[in-house]
Amino acid sequence: MREEDNHVICTLFDHRYLSRAVCMIESARRHGFTRDIWALCLTEECEQIMVALALPGVRILPLQELERQIPGLEAVKPTRSIIEYYFTCMAALHTYLFTTQPQIDGTMYVDADIKFYANPEIVFSSINDAPVAITPHNFAEKMRHLECCGVFNAGWTAFRRTPEGLKCLSWWLERSLEWCFDRVEGGRFANQGYLDQFCRIAPRTKVLTQKGYNCAPWNIGNYAVTECDGAILVDDEPLVFFHFHGLKRRLGRFQIQHREYGAPVSWLMRNKIYRPYVADLLRVERIQKTISGTNAILKAQELHRSKRGMNLSDLIRKLLRRPWKPLMHLARLIQNRPIIVVGSHVI
Repeated sequence: MREEDNHVICTLFDHRYLSRAVCMIESARRHGFTRDIWALCLTEECEQIMVALALPGVRILPLQELERQIPGLEAVKPTRSIIEYYFTCMAALHTYLFTTQPQIDGTMYVDADIKFYANPEIVFSSINDAPVAITPHNFAEKMRHLECCGVFNAGWTAFRRTPEGLKCLSWWLERSLEWCFDRVEGGRFANQGYLDQFCRIAPRTKVLTQKGYNCAPWNIGNYAVTECDGAILVDDEPLVFFHFHGLKRRLGRFQIQHREYGAPVSWLMRNKIYRPYVADLLRVERIQKTISGTNAILKAQELHRSKRGMNLSDLIRKLLRRPWKPLMHLARLIQNRPIIVVGSHVI
């Protein structure tokens, strides 16, 4: 997109992915992105914590506001699982911004579990004046069967306020409201399979093929990852953003999905990509849990005021009995050296 355009980043997440979203936002800011970032908060707890964090330049959008503005969105909610409804909201988020924010010329949706290693303005420049932009999965040859879920990845999409761009977005929203389920059926998969049709709906759609864009476990095995003067390179192209898809924590260990995609994990991948990211997640989670604990105490005080006969200390203990307390202990134990697991192997 052109430099003179007013373009923004947007993302969506609930309280379970909040630490990842904050890390994504921090990485964009760290590399010089100064424009607005819109955050669709999918749960009330998520919204409360984001308000408390008060991140500069982050525009918080409650789910209820999105549902109020996008006809038909709330009606399909009971028919879908949580993740399916979140998928449905992606096209709706782009649409909301173009509908309610006339000053916005372009939107770039970024999954919460992405981290930038360069200024996102580089990506906007690559889009230039294209009405729509998408990135291919670039599956390794032995993983091509996964293209049944879509040739392109819905974790990153971009649209411009042009007739062609808005037409494609409207078509995507209509299809997502019509059918968006977490299964492959009739050439469709969630909201992602529809991206295969974007080049037909909007012939000027730009497919971004830079190797450093949307790197992820499903394609990183295709490339040689190296380091030069502190910069991470992907086949001699700079890494711009990495998608930490499938990163999960179980019993204090972080598990990555490289094995599922047949991708090796080098020393550089472990120590320059995954370990710093996990350390950032733990740092943000500690802040998140502090805010959650404070909110719980305030809620207990409010209940106490409304029900004078109840014991305040008992209320606080009840509200603070959260599953994250053991994880806080684990975070303190592992400190600055998070444990990462590939399959059953600790790295």
